[in-house]
Amino acid sequence: MKSRVITGSFLALTFLFSIFLLPPFILGILLTLLFVYAFIEWLSLTSLSNQFKIIYLTLFITVIFMSFNISRNIFYDLINFAMMFWLIIASVIILKSSLLKYIFSKLAPILGIVSLYLCWIVIIHMSSQASLPVINQSITNIFEDDNFDNVRGYFVLIIAIVSLSDIAGYIVGKTFGKTKLCESISPNKTIEGFLASIVIPSVVFISYFIFFKEYPLLVLDMLLMVMCCVSCTIGDLFISILKRTYNKKDSGSLLPGHGGILDRLDSYLPTTIIYYYWMFI
Repeated sequence: MKSRVITGSFLALTFLFSIFLLPPFILGILLTLLFVYAFIEWLSLTSLSNQFKIIYLTLFITVIFMSFNISRNIFYDLINFAMMFWLIIASVIILKSSLLKYIFSKLAPILGIVSLYLCWIVIIHMSSQASLPVINQSITNIFEDDNFDNVRGYFVLIIAIVSLSDIAGYIVGKTFGKTKLCESISPNKTIEGFLASIVIPSVVFISYFIFFKEYPLLVLDMLLMVMCCVSCTIGDLFISILKRTYNKKDSGSLLPGHGGILDRLDSYLPTTIIYYYWMFI
């Protein structure tokens, strides 16, 4: 518990420092390297030979480089595809998680490329909608955005939502959890913790918007907030099934008390897509 809290606090401070103080170009490089490293961890979980791991890593990096400058239409198509992808993943996890385990055993690298790439491209191009008017068919990324100051708050908000959801679920589940949520996937997750991961951040942030920002939230806003919190657990379970497929406890050991980078990114994979829809579409 102690190492988890210390590491979590260090990560939070590091991300806040990076978001508010680093130039957008440097932040973009760090975020891209973070996703590349997460994919390396993903590949390390599988039973692929080193030769195939290098091939898939090269493919992932190539796709990233091809995506720095894409058209607005392609970007929106990718967002729609991402929503459909995670809806299918969530349905499979709920209805028949063993099917996803089988898919991981056959197509783990492909699922890794798709899930990490979709999250990365939304983060890298999020500032296009947040800070610039739609004046042409091109779309701006972090590396070329001179108005990035306008989007820093969006990054902080999604980090706050995911962090509070994870913390609330962990503490309540650890302290009061008795009823297992999905023992075959993640034995430590409980229904009590799952409900806390939804209710607590939703109440906190809805109250913040209404009472402190005096922002008139619509029912759709509240629904999407809840969906963001639910998707945190979906992302966590998604990676848990991957690790169980290959009998691994953590994706790595880089972060004491947490595991690897992938173990910390898991909640962001689907949540980032929902969050983008909420804020910009």
